[in-house]
Amino acid sequence: MSRLAWAPIIERAADIVTSYDIPVTLRQLFYRLVMEQLIPNNLGSYKGLSERTAPLRRTGEFPPLYDRGRNILQPVYFDDPTDAMHALISQYRLDRTAEQDVSVFLGVEKNALAGLLETWFEDLGLPVLPLGGYSSESLDRVVRQRVERDGRPAVLIYAGDFDASGMDIGRNFIEQTDCWEHAIRIGLGEEQIVDLGLPVLEGKPGDSRAPKFIDRHPGIHARCDFGRDERGRRIPVQVELDAVDPPLLRDMFQDAIDRFWDTSVFEAVKVAELAHRNQLTTIAAGLN
Repeated sequence: MSRLAWAPIIERAADIVTSYDIPVTLRQLFYRLVMEQLIPNNLGSYKGLSERTAPLRRTGEFPPLYDRGRNILQPVYFDDPTDAMHALISQYRLDRTAEQDVSVFLGVEKNALAGLLETWFEDLGLPVLPLGGYSSESLDRVVRQRVERDGRPAVLIYAGDFDASGMDIGRNFIEQTDCWEHAIRIGLGEEQIVDLGLPVLEGKPGDSRAPKFIDRHPGIHARCDFGRDERGRRIPVQVELDAVDPPLLRDMFQDAIDRFWDTSVFEAVKVAELAHRNQLTTIAAGLN
């Protein structure tokens, strides 16, 4: 890591962040630099990128990065009743998915990427399910109840890491919830990894799911053979969903959504929503 020429790397990193119109995480930036072969794919380089950009971000010399895990938590408050009324009017919206034939949920393995899904598809009003690893009984129950109350066929569009646990997390969630008319995994898959040239890491040979994962995906393990660990266990591959270019990941989700989404119905709901907002504006004007 000490031999890296960090100045041009940081300059390119800043260009990458500012090229997006969506928030970018440190991990996504790291994998973009790895794919451009500017830094090696190891923990030292990741820490080096973090340590060198953090002080620059604090002084405004490097564009901000997205961190879903840290924020200010405080109840919403208003200056006065008029302020509250205007806030309600600006925030008012209908369930923009209500008139669709199916109920679409967007699932993602990692909490950090859920923020991107919220940003990308906020206008559609689609629910986002960040699993954060293996889902809990409470989340499984809430999802089942939500689907049952809705009454429409439910569709899950899901993306996660390509590794022994990552491939199993989605399967387990689908099996435990058992409420989906269609469950579509849009990534990551072996062909995508090859086509996109995504960086392949060493996985965890101690993962109990590793042997079956290796057996199910012999091709990529033949191309990227990391050998065996000190205990003689074969080392599986691991490819992070964060390595996918964010606009491409957005397109992957959008393409799957388009299979079920009725745009004309959606636009009609937005027209009704605007009419309601105008009614609220008229009511608020009469109260002043």
